[in-house]
Amino acid sequence: MQEQQIRKLTLAGMFAALAFACFSYLRIEIPMGMGLTGKIYVGHAFILLSALVLGARYGALSRAIGLGHLDRLTEDRARLRAAALASIFGSMVNVITEPLIRYSFKVFILGLPQPIAYVSAINCAVSMAVSNVVSVVLAVVLYRVMEKSIGL
Repeated sequence: MQEQQIRKLTLAGMFAALAFACFSYLRIEIPMGMGLTGKIYVGHAFILLSALVLGARYGALSRAIGLGHLDRLTEDRARLRAAALASIFGSMVNVITEPLIRYSFKVFILGLPQPIAYVSAINCAVSMAVSNVVSVVLAVVLYRVMEKSIGL
């Protein structure tokens, strides 16, 4: 039991470091108009992969809400489908909540005009949606590779 916990903690740290490295160094900034830029990066792939591999306790919301239960599925296609659905749902939650938080912060905390906060939120939603499409595909592919190589 102790060995499993150490393994999960080590993998969680690795996934967090990979997500941080992708966000910090491997992002592409794209102009979105009005002086704003969007960011495309695959850091979400490692957050999604963490949820798929490590489960609710060490993973993210996509696994915690009960989608998937990958450890109980035995058929390869069912596991792959569950991994894809969990990743998609986790990404959708992120694409919806992040712009709402950004809008609220800019209007209620910073006191910016609503049109500026709205454009910023839309910018965030678009760039996150594009990033998360790439991240979902990468997370599912990496999950499949890990599944085959280390026997998840």
